[in-house]
This record gives sequence, structure tokens and C-alpha cells, in this order.
Amino acid sequence: MPRKPRLEDDQIIYNSMQAIRGIPQAKIEFMMQKIGGPFAGAFRLSGPWGERYYYIKVVPRLTADIADLVIHQLKTSPAPQNAAPLLVSNYISANLAAKLRKSKIEHADCAGNVYLDQMPLYIDISGRKHTPKPPTVDRLFRASGLKLIYLLLRNRKAVNATYRALADDAGIALGAIGSLFGELEKRGNLILDEQGKRQLTAVEELLQRWQLGYIETLRPRLFLQRCRLAAGDTPVSLAQRLKQLNVSSQIFIGGELGAALMTRGFQPQSAVLYLEPEQQLKTMLQLHLSADPEGEVTLLQTFGRQCRWTGLQPEGLTLADPLLTFAELNDWCDDQLAIRLYQQYLTPRFNDDK
Repeated sequence: MPRKPRLEDDQIIYNSMQAIRGIPQAKIEFMMQKIGGPFAGAFRLSGPWGERYYYIKVVPRLTADIADLVIHQLKTSPAPQNAAPLLVSNYISANLAAKLRKSKIEHADCAGNVYLDQMPLYIDISGRKHTPKPPTVDRLFRASGLKLIYLLLRNRKAVNATYRALADDAGIALGAIGSLFGELEKRGNLILDEQGKRQLTAVEELLQRWQLGYIETLRPRLFLQRCRLAAGDTPVSLAQRLKQLNVSSQIFIGGELGAALMTRGFQPQSAVLYLEPEQQLKTMLQLHLSADPEGEVTLLQTFGRQCRWTGLQPEGLTLADPLLTFAELNDWCDDQLAIRLYQQYLTPRFNDDK
């Protein structure tokens, strides 16, 4: 029988360790997997220099679009004392490797490029070319899988809904649910309790992977148009115009504007509007928006049935779910808004084990 293929993350971890194994007298001992936080596992690296502990973060395809977010995640994710995060990826280009080194992010890839900086241990191997055959993308992090993960992160109780309800709410094929649950289980993100109920686990790690997948894979599929506000308009006045048009059941507000309406005390510079594709032209005309690739307003199409927030709404407006809004806050130079949104609206969801 042919050998069962590895999951993409497992393959990347295994291959990226090859160069580290090549360090003279180095010994790698894996300590644990799916440790419950935002990391995929941990290992101890020992040799004549002593021993160092690393926690592994897997990013299959590191691109310029998500590099700042990955660095932000690594800098802000809590890790045990005397342990350092190690970013592993299929391939890290020379430019991105330089960016990571500048931010003091240790990393390794499947091509054999490695950067370790735990004095007296210092390794910097760079310039090795892209591996010819990258691992197959796990279905879980393609568009359908990302839609299902969104649903489960949005409401952890949804993991025990019927397959039909999950498919309808996520907007994906019914036949995909079983295999996607299987991949969640293989990754260590899904278990059965003593009563036979499904439970989502390692939620922080899954959230960070979903956020990267949302930006890189799902969001481009949802994209409709980038727009410029009319002269004199602002994101705040855009909200007032939406209220006057009485279209709250059709357009959901996210991005900085949505976050500002949820948390207060923040002046938004941009907005994301979720709507059906057939509403795009009418909406642009009603809101006096003009197509502009550098505009302040992004139009995205909705998916499934759970894009809107079910919490308390501003009068006359409908906000997108805080999880979508959080994923859109990608200005990591000033992340106070994202932190407030996460603590106020997402932390209670992820800590709710009932």
C-alpha cells in the first residue's frame, strides 16, 4: 500500500528541520505537539553550545502580503520563558529572510535556509533556491475550509451542528464537511469528548492560521472593488449615508469603520463593506464611490449566512462579525484597535468552553 501522505504542516516541519539536523553534533528532540497556544509544537535543540528550546510556527507560503502580520503574530504571541519561536515555511526568499532577521525572527525553510540566533549558537544559511515541489496545500486552508473554520471560530458551539447546517451557514458543499473535519482532527484542532461531542482545540493557533489564509486566499475571492470616497466624505460620514439609505439588511460594515463603531474612541481612516455582488454598482452610485485601487473603501462579497454580527448594532446600521473585522485590521504599526477588538469580542468566544 502507498504511504499515507503527510499533512502539509507536518511535511514542512520535517523538511525544514533537515538543515538544522546538519549542524555538527546537533540533536533535536520534539517535546509536544498542538500545545494549545498559537504554535504547532515544540522541540529542544542541544549540542556543544548547550540547549535551546523552540516553539514552531508554520506558515506554508510566506509572502510579502502576509509577512508583517506573521512578524506581528510572533512578536505578540505569548511563549514560555526561555523559549523562542521558530518560523518554518516551504520557502523564504532572500528579501523576506532579511526582513525576518531585521525583526530578530529565527526561521528555517525546506530549501535549507536557516537563521538561528541564540548565542553562542549562531547559524545563518541563506541564498538556497526554492524547492522544486512544494507540499500539496491542505484542503483545510483553501477557500471552502477557511469558510468552515470561520464558522467554527465565530461560534465554537457550531462544531456540533449538523453537516447540512454547517454547509448552509458556511456557504460550501455538503460533501466537503466530513473531509474538512477529518483534516481538523489530524491537525489536532478537533477532538471528541467523553460524551462523543466534538470540541475545537488549539484555537489560538487555528485563529492565526485562518487569519493568514483569509488575507492570502479567501479575501481575494471575496474582493469586488476598491473605491474612493467623494470629496469631503470620510468613513464616518459614509456610515451616516448608509443609515440614511436604510440598507442595513443588505450591507455589513467592517474594517476600521466597523471596529471603530464597536469599540468607540477611534477615528477610522478606511472601511470595508460586505454585500452581494449584484448590489455593487447600485451601492457605489448611492454612496458616491468611485473605483480607485488606492481608495479608502473596500467592497467584499458576503459568503454563507453568518457574515453579519448578531450583537447589539448601532441604530440603522449592521456590522460585520467581529472576527471578519479583526482579520481586516492589517495595519500592525498601530495595533491598539486590533487588541481592543480581540479582547472585547473574540477572547470571550475562545474562552467559552460550554
